[in-house]
Amino acid sequence: EQMELFGLKNQARDAAERAGVPLVPGSPLLKTLDEAIAWAADVGYPVMLKSTAGGGGIGMQVCDDAEVLRTAWDSVKRLSANYFANDGVFLEKFIGNARHIEVQIFGDGQGKALSLGERDCSAQRRNQKVIEETPAPNLPEPARQKLHATAERLMASVSYRNAGTVEFIYDADSQQFYFLEVNTRLQVEHGVSEEVWGVDLVNWMLQQAAGELPSLDSLKTALSPRGHAIQVRVYAEDPAQDFRPSAGLLSQVSWPQADGLRIDTWIESGIEVPALFDPMLAKVIVHGNDRAAALEQLSQALADSEIYGIETNLAYLRAVLCGATCQSG
Repeated sequence: EQMELFGLKNQARDAAERAGVPLVPGSPLLKTLDEAIAWAADVGYPVMLKSTAGGGGIGMQVCDDAEVLRTAWDSVKRLSANYFANDGVFLEKFIGNARHIEVQIFGDGQGKALSLGERDCSAQRRNQKVIEETPAPNLPEPARQKLHATAERLMASVSYRNAGTVEFIYDADSQQFYFLEVNTRLQVEHGVSEEVWGVDLVNWMLQQAAGELPSLDSLKTALSPRGHAIQVRVYAEDPAQDFRPSAGLLSQVSWPQADGLRIDTWIESGIEVPALFDPMLAKVIVHGNDRAAALEQLSQALADSEIYGIETNLAYLRAVLCGATCQSG
């Protein structure tokens, strides 16, 4: 089973290599600690030890030297087995000053793929995305265009059919990017792309499944990105208690309404948040004329949002945004 799962990831890497997509130096599936140490020496420290079945930031640890790798080996394998029933691991070169940039793709299954811009998902906690935005700020235009073209080329090369995301690690120091993975589904942050590009990706998927989707060429001619969109994830957790999960009865839930504001949520007053759950309560998405306007709109939207009964990260999100918008004021 481990080999089968890792084989799928290797297939993605092989397809990326054939399509000329740059790859982070790394290892195959590792069977022993001695094998891992040998590969780390070849790749060069620091390295990232990763679970082949991991996700959501779970099952990965940075190793600065062989001693740390020895300690992390059993820990990562045990965590991977507990969470994913799969303790397979591999390692990759760790890029310290990295940004997480991903490209939204839609493929027609006939050798064509259309990119709908890129998202910056670098604002993370414990390797879990918290804030996502498009277009990615402070990204050189040549790198932006190359990211789009690379993602389209990769997905077209495998005749991908559906919405999907090609994720990259962008080295801010060298301004080079490397293939991370492909998510063959819609992601939580797809809404920011929809707001900027004026599309409904879920509707596209349904039309495609029904054989009613226009050609990608015709869709492309109608596309015209506008403005800037940012999303924050509202979680049921207590930042004051090391982000401890929070559960209980929601006595009051109130969301603001405004132009350019979109709230994707499942909660309302009187809902019970159980102890066994995914912690995301809502996605707050804003769309403005530019990034400064979007940041201002998002700060106001969070200030006007109310969730009572359990602890959430609303205040934490407000503080993070204030760090980006309030320093000059």
